[in-house]
Amino acid sequence: MSKTPDGRRHRRRMRLLRRGALYVVLMMLGATMILPFLWMLSTSLKTRKAAMQIPPSWIPRQSASFADHEGRKLRVHVLARTASVRRTDTGETLEVYHQALKTRKPWWNPWAEGITSAQVPDAPGERGTFVPVEVVSATARVRILEQGPDHHKVIDLPDDAVYEDSWVSPQWSNYPETWGKLPFGRSYVNTIIMAGTVTLGQVITCSLAAFAFARLRFPGRDKLFLGYLATMMIPGVVTLIPVYILFVKMPDVLNWVFGTEWFSRDLYFMGKFYVGQLIGGNSYFALIAPGVFSAYGTFMLRQFFMGLPRELEDAARIDGCGHLRIYWHVTLPLSKTALATLATFTFMGSWKAFMWPLLIITTEKLLPLQVLLQRFKGQYGVEYTLLMAGSIIVLTPLIVVFLLGQRYFVKGIQLGGVKG
Repeated sequence: MSKTPDGRRHRRRMRLLRRGALYVVLMMLGATMILPFLWMLSTSLKTRKAAMQIPPSWIPRQSASFADHEGRKLRVHVLARTASVRRTDTGETLEVYHQALKTRKPWWNPWAEGITSAQVPDAPGERGTFVPVEVVSATARVRILEQGPDHHKVIDLPDDAVYEDSWVSPQWSNYPETWGKLPFGRSYVNTIIMAGTVTLGQVITCSLAAFAFARLRFPGRDKLFLGYLATMMIPGVVTLIPVYILFVKMPDVLNWVFGTEWFSRDLYFMGKFYVGQLIGGNSYFALIAPGVFSAYGTFMLRQFFMGLPRELEDAARIDGCGHLRIYWHVTLPLSKTALATLATFTFMGSWKAFMWPLLIITTEKLLPLQVLLQRFKGQYGVEYTLLMAGSIIVLTPLIVVFLLGQRYFVKGIQLGGVKG
């Protein structure tokens, strides 16, 4: 029965449905990853007023009040909206603000005509109670904002002549404003120095350690490697304070050992650009040194090195190569994919570092980008549009590095799963 043409078509339809359902689920999961970035990009192009609107809008729009006056559409600022109402119970005529009007519908009949009521104070200083009223007329007091002879003139207009209008208006000026409000240029230099040096240091130290653990034979090698891996299980917050104290006290200790004050002096490049101390707090050394060594990078490269054929190493040793020459001329050229993977992950992780630079750096001239961004958060508010624009500025190099390096670490994952 299943071998008939109808059975084959049925199986084909079911296969297409399952594949389509799988694609829908994957697209939904992918959307959860990309939506925060799109929201951040959208907010960075909004005005401050639009960024605080409820409900929020995905498209950057700008809104303003307009009025039709003497056959012209004028941009205005609404000062007050009032209404002349008549109480249906007493017939008394009152002047109330629009905020005091409320229209309600019977809960049992949502299609019925709404009943208008106004909040009337019972006594001076009291909020008052709502009474049924009939609106006689509504007026809006506005200030004209259009350039001309009536600029800033205050007039009264019928309420229905004043309305809100909005239009798509990306605020590209948020980016130069963000760049100029904080020293992003110097912070970019600091972050590039930190991330680039940490990446280079990890590639060198991890590859040397991984080569020793994977290709050399010495007593206690495996036990030492297991102890090295055990450091990955220690949370970073446990060692944060001891490492901080170590780096802060280091200049004083070295000054005492060598009998000098040079290690705690502020240094300047070419006598102009502040580069902090040589070591200790507020120094590039403190930013870079803790991230140069990585147990994870060593483990990853060791696993990759162990998959390389030993015949090439034996041939190089026959030609007179020592361990360093084998490492440099044989192992590294065959491990470009793994090294590129480690470099990409390390660079992205160093670029996003926040907690350690926040602790060890106290001067704005040495702050990396991630710490600089939090300056947009004040005690009484947050400049969301500038914060999101700054986040896009910070993320741009990471996106470029990811796009350039993804083919290397995807290939590295594929090769890492094949042995022999």
